[in-house]
Amino acid sequence: MQLPTSFFRYASLLAFCLVLAISSAARSETFSATSPNGRVTLSVTLEQGRASYCVGYDDKVALSDSALGLKFLEREPLEDAILTGLDRRSAVRSREDRCGRQSQHTTHYNELALDLSARSDVRRRLTLIFRVYDEGVAFRYAIPEDSSFVDSDGYFYIESEETEFSFEHDYEAYMAFMPGYNTNQEGLYKRARLSSAERDSFVIPPVVVLGTGFVAAITESDLLDWSGVNFCGSSSRAHTLTTRLTPRDDGRCAVVRRAPADSPWRVIILAENAVELINHSELVRHVARANESDFSWVEPGNSSWDWWAPKGKREISTRRIKEFIDFSASMGWKYTLVDAGWYKAPGKNQLDEWDWSAGLQVNEQFDLRECVDYGASRGVGLIMWLDWPHLIRLGSPREVLGDLASYGIKGVKIDHMNSHSQETVAALTETVQVASELKLLVNFHGMYVPTGLERTYPNQITREGVRGNEYFRNAPLSMEEVATLPYTRGLIGPCDYTPGGFRNAHVETYKPLKSQTGANASTMVVGTRAHELALCMIFDSPLRCLCDLPEVYGREPGLDYLRDLPCAWDATVALQGAIGEFLTLARRSGEVWYVSGITNSESRHFSVPLDFLDSDVAYEGVLYSDVDESAQDACALGVSSRTYRRGDVLSVTAVRDGGWNLVLRPSRQLAEEAESE
Repeated sequence: MQLPTSFFRYASLLAFCLVLAISSAARSETFSATSPNGRVTLSVTLEQGRASYCVGYDDKVALSDSALGLKFLEREPLEDAILTGLDRRSAVRSREDRCGRQSQHTTHYNELALDLSARSDVRRRLTLIFRVYDEGVAFRYAIPEDSSFVDSDGYFYIESEETEFSFEHDYEAYMAFMPGYNTNQEGLYKRARLSSAERDSFVIPPVVVLGTGFVAAITESDLLDWSGVNFCGSSSRAHTLTTRLTPRDDGRCAVVRRAPADSPWRVIILAENAVELINHSELVRHVARANESDFSWVEPGNSSWDWWAPKGKREISTRRIKEFIDFSASMGWKYTLVDAGWYKAPGKNQLDEWDWSAGLQVNEQFDLRECVDYGASRGVGLIMWLDWPHLIRLGSPREVLGDLASYGIKGVKIDHMNSHSQETVAALTETVQVASELKLLVNFHGMYVPTGLERTYPNQITREGVRGNEYFRNAPLSMEEVATLPYTRGLIGPCDYTPGGFRNAHVETYKPLKSQTGANASTMVVGTRAHELALCMIFDSPLRCLCDLPEVYGREPGLDYLRDLPCAWDATVALQGAIGEFLTLARRSGEVWYVSGITNSESRHFSVPLDFLDSDVAYEGVLYSDVDESAQDACALGVSSRTYRRGDVLSVTAVRDGGWNLVLRPSRQLAEEAESE
């Protein structure tokens, strides 16, 4: 974006802090709102030169007095502020979601909007908007077009945001610390005190705080043309997190926008425990803006993948990709993902040496059109990998994606953005919009964590921003870490963890790919076969990229589970669990229930009441579970069947690094299926 001349004209002026306050001589004013169920309370106070907010949950203080504020360039601060408008409203919203955790949603919220202006200049103003849901609180800043924070060219400039998230005690929290602003956000969520976040820390969303009588997750939503957020500790207040906006690529400030404009939502998900936190996680999508365009063409589905497993240079040829297409067809999967290497590209340090005018040049041994046509004949669509640095050097997203769409591909996997500066966020949003017009799915890798974009553009069907199975190529992930992800990164949006590894091992038998020898060397995963199957269901991803090779899957036990596993759901409910220890999750697709459990490095017995089943219906259940041998041979899998009814209790044991999966089909459905055959 070309910066307006006024930016440079005033660049030498001091940056002033926007203080949302009334004068100390004026009386204190407090404005309150409560969630529809009465469990979440919000109060916003204007007092002593500052604006702050507090949040309660079940009569407990969740967040104590926390400051609000933006720091603008070029403008006088909003001192001696007065309230010039107050609006309250309640709303009930319904939405459908064909690609998510639940197909039908009805949400209620109570909204509080405060218009604030400087006493000496009523045009120096903005609005604070708060929404209180049963699942938590969301708030944002709105800058109107006629505000004097906006210059004569219609722009405003934000240097930083001063929003705080302050807690009464130095609670333990799960936080992922990164080395700086612009990373792939594939963070390791560690349990630590809030005080471990220092002023120079870079903590990515979400931060999950383990309070007394509540659990809170702090994140953002509706990030479209703004700087992405990190968190750090406060230099002046104990057990307080402060926002850090990623600087723009040009280094001038964090955000340059035309007014009117709204900031992203700051989202606080609340629950009484970590399991309920998962059940409240739709709040991120609730507040993201909707898109009324027709996205009925977006089809969730499983995908085969050629990159993850092999050692050394992969064969990317028409013959080999057809083998993956054939495997997808045999499994009833909708897609095959062709990863890096299908087109000629320079090395990382040779971008300037490439002849960009020639466009994408497909490798000689790979015929893209032939593979697309062959896939179409087998009912399998191709998704093609693209490197973001290549894409932006080749031309506009419309040109490059338009050329690819002309071949008939179904989507793109775009990699290596590693940034959420405002410019990158805006460019990626534009790319997804263009892809939607071309009816292309988008899977982002090397990408910041989700911010609700999958609601605004449902063709952005999944993204990475997770420490997933890719890491097993080089080193083992701990099962405690894996059992943490559903409660942290998994809370806030689709998660392309790329599960499904069938070379299962325990940590003592695991070997990284580089240390393996032999023609059949391929990537191993720590965790039993039943555990890996469970991850396929537990991690939300409407495009489920299953990582292993057709020859590894072969006719292995458990493959039939992956053949039938849906990628989008009518209902999802977390049943039991503890962060870093275990989780039991149930999902429904049509009339069929899928229930899975994972444990960490400790063996664990599960007793799961099946109270979510329909009454007066008998279900034929197939259980894929660990057996005694799984404690030594991680590939060992037990498969058993029996009838279940509502009120029954599933009793199953998972070995260390283990798990289990239960598929429940109504008996009448089985009879109807048999008749149709």
